[in-house]
Amino acid sequence: MTFLFSPKVRPFVDETLESYLLRVVAENFFGSYEELSLAIREELHELDFDAHGAFPIELKTLNVYHAKHNSHFRMRALGLLESLLGLPAFELQKLALFKSDKSFNGASAVHRDGVDIPLCYIRYSDEKGKSSIPICPHCLTEDGYVKQVWHIKLIDVCVKHRCNLIHHCPQCQQPLNYIENESLIYCSCGFELSKAEASIASKGDIALAENLMKAEYSPNNPLFQSSSISQRFAALFWYQKRYSADSASCLKEAGTFFSHWPENFYDELDRVSENAESKLIELFNHTAFHFIYGDLISSLPNLNAHEKEPHFIRVALNLYLTRLVERNPKSKKPNVADLLISISEAARILDTSHEQIYRLYQDGILRSSFRQKMRNRINPHIGVFFLREVIEYKCSFGRDKQRMYLSAW
Repeated sequence: MTFLFSPKVRPFVDETLESYLLRVVAENFFGSYEELSLAIREELHELDFDAHGAFPIELKTLNVYHAKHNSHFRMRALGLLESLLGLPAFELQKLALFKSDKSFNGASAVHRDGVDIPLCYIRYSDEKGKSSIPICPHCLTEDGYVKQVWHIKLIDVCVKHRCNLIHHCPQCQQPLNYIENESLIYCSCGFELSKAEASIASKGDIALAENLMKAEYSPNNPLFQSSSISQRFAALFWYQKRYSADSASCLKEAGTFFSHWPENFYDELDRVSENAESKLIELFNHTAFHFIYGDLISSLPNLNAHEKEPHFIRVALNLYLTRLVERNPKSKKPNVADLLISISEAARILDTSHEQIYRLYQDGILRSSFRQKMRNRINPHIGVFFLREVIEYKCSFGRDKQRMYLSAW
């Protein structure tokens, strides 16, 4: 394809895939991304028939995570495009957002450069999405490309220029969205976005955004002490779901909340524990844990095997439950430590799988609170094990263990 040229400036490490392809459009004098994609498809048809159909015609479906069943063909198509553009291998793939094999408590995630991000935090995350994608006019003036961080809903400031991102065109007041508009520099009304005036961001907002995305940890707040950026997103997702925070204000609210961690969390749980008896319909040893505490255990951030340290929220809750059991020793009258937890909750506490919990039950290590019917599998979401016994079993391996070491199958 002799008319297809790579932009003079190679992809920036923090650039979006869509941004770079729009620069390819401009460099090759195409009228739109669709014209470019059809030309690429025609060329790919000759090189790889299977992959040519995986290259999307619409810009909003370009990124890899949009692919439904043929993401491997999408990857192959990007690889062929790299060769057409004369780029090093994997240059475009480094810009892509992939479907992550991790999830945030069942919620889908995307992956880029070693970081897993909840899909719900990505601006314009689906084909029907119409959310704005803000810009920093100073960055556009200097570099002329869109940064991936602008796609994250939690980020509303430019750390480099210490200003607030602009969501609406100063001239027509319409939401900015370079993917819909297919222009990096101009609004659909023709206004040159690099000439927009951005207000100065507060020091607090800049510090939060900077700490969230930088690789090294910050010692001032446990939210940013996590060695993994993915763990920070997990903590933010946990906070948002537990306290119904809005995505736009989640980072600021969570930053304040975790600055008093874990004392404020323990105070909250202490109030629930103190009032637990007043909520009872049956005795504690016939009451499900989630009836008193809600989804406290099931909402814990997922454990990722590659993480060096357990998540700080998980550590705090395990410590609280251990102290709760210690403060409420076994007696003739059931107490809050005798609440019933499900197989799913036990798996979260012990950092293991449902199958291993079933085995602990079959081996008699964990006792069921009631007689099970023969050949009936226990519902994984029904309270069946005593909280006390699960915590005692965990402590028998030492409190510093990240996951249980069970005997081989």
